[in-house]
Amino acid sequence: MAITGSLSEFSLPEIFQFLDQGQKTGILTIRDPQDLRTGKPFLRHIWLHSGRVVAAGDRLDNRGLARLIEQRGWITEANRPQLERLIQENVPLGLNLKSLGILQPDQLKLLFSVQVLRQVCSLFQVETGQFRFEAKTDLPKSEMTGLSLPATETTLMGLRSLKDWKVLQSKLPDPSSTLFNILSDESSLRLDAHETQVRNLADGMMNLKKMAEKLQIPLPKLQQIAFRLIVVGLVEEVPDIDMGMSNTSNEEEITDIEGDTSGSLTSAPTRTEISSAFLQSLVGFLQHKV
Repeated sequence: MAITGSLSEFSLPEIFQFLDQGQKTGILTIRDPQDLRTGKPFLRHIWLHSGRVVAAGDRLDNRGLARLIEQRGWITEANRPQLERLIQENVPLGLNLKSLGILQPDQLKLLFSVQVLRQVCSLFQVETGQFRFEAKTDLPKSEMTGLSLPATETTLMGLRSLKDWKVLQSKLPDPSSTLFNILSDESSLRLDAHETQVRNLADGMMNLKKMAEKLQIPLPKLQQIAFRLIVVGLVEEVPDIDMGMSNTSNEEEITDIEGDTSGSLTSAPTRTEISSAFLQSLVGFLQHKV
């Protein structure tokens, strides 16, 4: 069973959060026939196991991680046969190279950062891509360092590394908005110092502009921090809404309430709907308990 859809309808952080919370195993493919930034096709594969990102790449030949290792000069002619044997056996490449003494723990961490976090960071620059998640697929162990991160935490770390926020600029919370802490208990996500400070002030009372002044953080940077906390589900944005009631007398308010005998409440602003095709795929996916 596969889930497909458009990134314009279902954002990457939402996809990662769904895969994380559902502890899904499979391959997520992001494809854009013509990337608006480069004019060239864009393709990325993200492999997950039980909701954790274990590998990423732009190829399916099981040699992406090996190429990264070779580019850094960590494979010599003497140990190349061992590398090729491990690739053919399709065993976790990073851990096996470590057990053979060819790679060190710090090198594995660097490889994971380059292979996964850098790839995920590039995904946030895709404006009009399509996604497809296929479950019950064999994971390419030769692409795995042996390290992994929860998909939601991968989103958080990827956004921290993001240098160009132009694509996401329109999605940043408004400076006049406030933040409200959704979770009352401690989160398993590892926050940096600024993220922790902003979350501690997310009481629905202080808007982002005042928060930036209090923390002495440039407003654009604080908006980015708030966006990170929002997309990983720790806080929610509360817009500054002018209810237009400042000139309304109490008597008029009572009259308006008493005059409505329908018993109905005013509906909330309409939320953007997810495409019916995606919902059908999602329902089918859950029914099959993938």
